[in-house]
Parts: sequence; C-alpha cells; structure tokens
Amino acid sequence: DLWFFGLPGAYYIFQSSRDGTHWHEIMTVRHDDPIPIPRKNIRIVSSDVGYVFMGWTYAVTTDAGTSWSIWKGQSDLPCPPYCARSHIQDVTIAADGTGTMALFPIGQGEPDLLKTTDFGRRWTQPSR
Repeated sequence: DLWFFGLPGAYYIFQSSRDGTHWHEIMTVRHDDPIPIPRKNIRIVSSDVGYVFMGWTYAVTTDAGTSWSIWKGQSDLPCPPYCARSHIQDVTIAADGTGTMALFPIGQGEPDLLKTTDFGRRWTQPSR
C-alpha cells in the first residue's frame, strides 16, 4: 500500500486599521506549509509609510494605511529568469522611497536584487 498525504497549507490574511476597529484586507497569501506569522516581514518606515511582504506578494502604503499598492512577483516579473526563484527573501525601503528587494535563490547562489524609487510600487530588474 502507498499512502500520500501532505500538509494542507495555510492562508495568511494581512489587514490594516487606522483606528483599531475598522479593518480592511490588504492581501491574502497562501503558503504550502503552515508557518509562524512572519512578523519580521511587516515594517513601519514612518507614520505614513509601511510595507509587508510574504511569498511573492508585497504591499506598501504611503498614506498611513488609507490605501495600499500591491505587487505580485508571479505576474509582474518575467519568466525566465525569475521563475527559478521561490519567494521574496527581504525588502528594505528608505524614507525617500528608494529600496531593494532580494529574491530568494533556488539552490545555491546570491539572491537577485530588484530596485525601486517609488516605495516599491514598481521594481526594476538589474541588467543581465
């Protein structure tokens, strides 16, 4: 007999609220394995700017959470070469809107770095 089973995965729903009572969804990310909530992936830059990332999804606000811009790597990056990456490894955004996104490499090697000048609404790929 052969038995196959797997973990059902988990959905992570990120929400924001300006007053702590009225919440609205920013993004939902499905992860293949249930993992602890990635608190280190939620970052506050200033009273107006904050961002969150998980998997291939990144969201940023520049108006204290009133509106959010969502970026999805699966649809916003060309494949190849980026289909050989599994997720966003890290994001760093400065108060002036410049920043970098490191894409986790499959196997060995250095992560690819994308750059932004508009808080991550758009990302540019390095020249190859």
